Amino acid sequence: MDIIFKLKEKIKKNNPDRESLILITKYLALGFFWLIIFKGFCKLILPEEHPFTIFYILSELIFIIISAIFIYLLLKKKLLNKYKFNQEIINDIEEIEQQEEKNSRFNLIEDMVDIGIWEYDLREKKLYLSYWAQNKLNKHYNYINKDPIEMIIDFIHPEDKEQARHKWQDYLTGKTEKYYNTFRIYNNSKYIYLKHSGRFVNDNSGNKTKVIGITNEITREKELENELYHLAYYDDLTALPNEKYFQDKLEKLIKETRQKEHICFAVFYLEISDLDNISNIVCSSHANYTARIIAAELKYDSDLKLLGYYYGDKFLLLYQGINSKEEIAEKANKILAILKNLWEKDKIEYYLNCKIGISLYPLNGGDARTLITRAHHAMHTIEDANTFFHIYNQEMYYKKLNNVRLKNDLRKAVENKELYLVYQPKLDLKQKKIVALEALTRWKHPQIGSISPEFFIPIAENSNLINKIDKWVIKQVISELNKNDILKKYQKTISINLSPYDLKDNSLPIFLEELIEKEKINTNQIDFEITESVLLDSLSNELDNLNKLKELGFLISLDDFGKGYSSLSYLTKLPLDILKIDKSFIKNINFGSNKILIEKIIELSHQLNLKVVAEGVENKKEVEILQKLNCDFVQGYYYYRPMPLEEIARIIDRN
Repeated sequence: MDIIFKLKEKIKKNNPDRESLILITKYLALGFFWLIIFKGFCKLILPEEHPFTIFYILSELIFIIISAIFIYLLLKKKLLNKYKFNQEIINDIEEIEQQEEKNSRFNLIEDMVDIGIWEYDLREKKLYLSYWAQNKLNKHYNYINKDPIEMIIDFIHPEDKEQARHKWQDYLTGKTEKYYNTFRIYNNSKYIYLKHSGRFVNDNSGNKTKVIGITNEITREKELENELYHLAYYDDLTALPNEKYFQDKLEKLIKETRQKEHICFAVFYLEISDLDNISNIVCSSHANYTARIIAAELKYDSDLKLLGYYYGDKFLLLYQGINSKEEIAEKANKILAILKNLWEKDKIEYYLNCKIGISLYPLNGGDARTLITRAHHAMHTIEDANTFFHIYNQEMYYKKLNNVRLKNDLRKAVENKELYLVYQPKLDLKQKKIVALEALTRWKHPQIGSISPEFFIPIAENSNLINKIDKWVIKQVISELNKNDILKKYQKTISINLSPYDLKDNSLPIFLEELIEKEKINTNQIDFEITESVLLDSLSNELDNLNKLKELGFLISLDDFGKGYSSLSYLTKLPLDILKIDKSFIKNINFGSNKILIEKIIELSHQLNLKVVAEGVENKKEVEILQKLNCDFVQGYYYYRPMPLEEIARIIDRN
């Protein structure tokens, strides 16, 4: 730039008139100098004022003057042309400098706004690219004889090529009014997102001659969009698709298949028992890991069209092409087998059961929300312990809906003396004698009749009535025990079931202390049975209350062991006296693996100074096996069904 500046200054200093005049002056001086010398020479050899001398000097003078004028004019013209030429060069240089400065500023603006400019000539099939566009499109020259898409087709992501071509052609052929195109392109060793947009330019006759457009990078926007999409449609802890993802995809599938005949599919609402509570006894990451393992196994089914996960323990599954009861039952049993297989192969640490509600399209609904809701309803109609899946049934659901009325009736049941107790004996296997009783609550509804505790106890727990009912049971058991001389005489223990909600109630120990003082009871005759859910829900408050019961002299039993987590390592954390093996284990005691497992449970329990009760004993074979395994007590229909206390007292007295 300095050289150009100096050149410009030098050219500006040049003046053709002045330079020509200087040269002619030098020429004249030289000519006159020559004449003076020649005249002096002539004086030496010729007489003074010789005609030849005068003539020659005059002719030479005239020649010098005329030639000087002629040379001056020629020099002036030549120098003027040279000056003009140099000035033109300077002007061109200045124009180039100005253009480069404009380009530099334009490129800077492009970088600042992150936009490139391109122009495609429809007649010449030539494409112009700005500096920014060249860098982003991997083309480092201004003009190219290809359209904006074919020029970069080799760099466009394979999944985006066809879409990019179609959108460009649709605009050229008039199928779309505006040109918008988004695709991924390979740039600097990675794929980035670019957005193309453009408009036609018409000539004076209204003919389309060019397409002028812009290109800008939207990678950051796309990444944010993908992140927001992931937050909206995927569980943030397990990265599994969530309910919204499932619902939207299902709704899209319904719209696509609505006009087609004989299209059917089934929505499975799968609830994994206690999966959401694993985090309470281990950690949340372990529960999330378990959910991912289960999801991975479920995806292996080729009939599975969609999968969604939400609320910690629930999966939504869509199976296409099945609608018969046989096919549905096969899928449900396969899911159950997957859970069992994961546990048996040590891929998950806990044995997990499940419940499945199923709705069918189009039979049970014509939209996604209805199908999911009805599958949910079907799952909640499962009451039989031997059934783990239900297909939606409108009558069954309406019957379930009527149970809402029972919540209000249950609130009045205690005051109206509709609740009563029955007792089931527990026998010592060695002596074959009754050693304890379990108090069981029954409800005789004035209109409906007897209602199973398996039905109304969950209602009580869900409506915050369980504390009130359990306190009534405790009072009633102690009252009946104090009135029965036979039970007091033979020191028979009575078991009372406590809900996890009772242990959350800090007033329970105070209530029992007051009851002990008032009724003068022998606390070692009362055995409080808690369930394995205490292991899951136990916080320091609940454990404190449990320890207070133990300090008051009450016995503590762990009920239904094996129905839930079956984690032996947690037995040492609870102040237990007795372990009750769930009837689901006893039912399958003939199977080798179950028998071995029960034997180990009994052995470990004895090592921890715990007595063992086997629940649900229904035949002689089970009794014989339990005797060989050194089980302490049994309880079940093989010996006694639940009955009134007076009847059991007579049996005890008779024996």
